[in-house]
Amino acid sequence: MAMKWALLAAVLAVASAPANGQGNRSEFNASFTANYQSSVSGQNVTDNPTYSGGILANYRYHFSDWGAFEVNYSRTRYTQFYSGSTGAITSFTQANAQEATMAFVFKHWSALNGRLEPFAEVGTGGLFWSPISGGSVGGPYNQSRPVLLYGGGFDWKAFGHFGLRAGYRGLFYTAPDYNVNGQFTNTRTQMKEPYAGITYRF
Repeated sequence: MAMKWALLAAVLAVASAPANGQGNRSEFNASFTANYQSSVSGQNVTDNPTYSGGILANYRYHFSDWGAFEVNYSRTRYTQFYSGSTGAITSFTQANAQEATMAFVFKHWSALNGRLEPFAEVGTGGLFWSPISGGSVGGPYNQSRPVLLYGGGFDWKAFGHFGLRAGYRGLFYTAPDYNVNGQFTNTRTQMKEPYAGITYRF
């Protein structure tokens, strides 16, 4: 819980930094995501999550022509199905998953008179799960994990202050178990997250 509030405080601090008079250095992006957590096995337990869709909100501040700093918030809902050595499902937990991360963004180059800008990013933060009792067994508990973030994509300047963004993000973390017996894998997994959305620069 302490890590969650620390990350949210950092997000608010960066988002509230003065950007006026800096030549449209700030950007806000809202995107739809597809979420694919990889299946993992460990300690005789296999975690097979469902796929889902979600939303991603992003604030990016360009401190130079080649670099930017960003903060991210995303949300989705999916179910983890856990099975034992026989392959039969023994437990499952449905949960809302929220992300709070920050990252450094590097812009490679631009093309088509500056309208197309590819970028790469790397960062860190946390994932926070809130189980839904009606879609779970075993009395699951809220859980959080630190994550490593990497990704890349491109921005397309459409018209005026508006643009389009599409990309791919990957989040590395330890698979959630919700402190429920039969759900512990203690294994690293990855959330694969392609996304696309609209950007407003100001």
